[in-house]
Amino acid sequence: MLDNLIPAIVGQKWQIAEGYRAVELRTTSRSLLPPFDDGSCVTLCLHHSGGKERMYPLLCVPNLPNAYVIGMRQEGDDRTDNLQSDFPLNERDEVFVGTPKSLPTIFDDRVRSILFAGGIGAASIAGIAKRLASAGQRFEVHTFARSADRAVLREEFDALRGRGKVHHHFGLSDDQFAQKTSHAMSPTHANAQIYCSGPPAFMDLVERQARKWVYAANIHKITLGDQTA
Repeated sequence: MLDNLIPAIVGQKWQIAEGYRAVELRTTSRSLLPPFDDGSCVTLCLHHSGGKERMYPLLCVPNLPNAYVIGMRQEGDDRTDNLQSDFPLNERDEVFVGTPKSLPTIFDDRVRSILFAGGIGAASIAGIAKRLASAGQRFEVHTFARSADRAVLREEFDALRGRGKVHHHFGLSDDQFAQKTSHAMSPTHANAQIYCSGPPAFMDLVERQARKWVYAANIHKITLGDQTA
């Protein structure tokens, strides 16, 4: 179970892409929440002890300075996993929030970073891309969605063009997806850094392909969703 949990209340919600939404969380005591870096995630728990835990990406929303805003799939979406119904986040619900965690980002002018984003995992990958861009690092981003309307934070990725390569892929079959990810990594140097976040099958495929080219320690997966298992 999580340590240092912060009680919070679910606030407003709004759509960030078709099938995805942002959810505001405010502390019950109106105290300041710990700061976080771009690309950070936070664990939510329904009960202080013995409850389910789920990991969500944090979104940077400047006009909500004293709140956390998380990204999540929307209830009723045809690809929403079964656990979503077991973890409702309705307005005024109380939840417990863990300390934000950020995946370490490798800054090395000699290496190239390749980033893969699918679903709500795009929120985490967008943060990693921003960090790399701010540090002047070489990077290439590939985002995947069923359609442009379902692409999470597409504008934020497009704003990074000129500082890195950004590629959007829409409506691909499984075979086409495998071809695109394979092509993005072949060939690449063994010291290249691979970052990915998305559905489990998405990340498993990227990891299998990446192991053909880079060191295992250079594959960085951001796993969202259920953490109980």
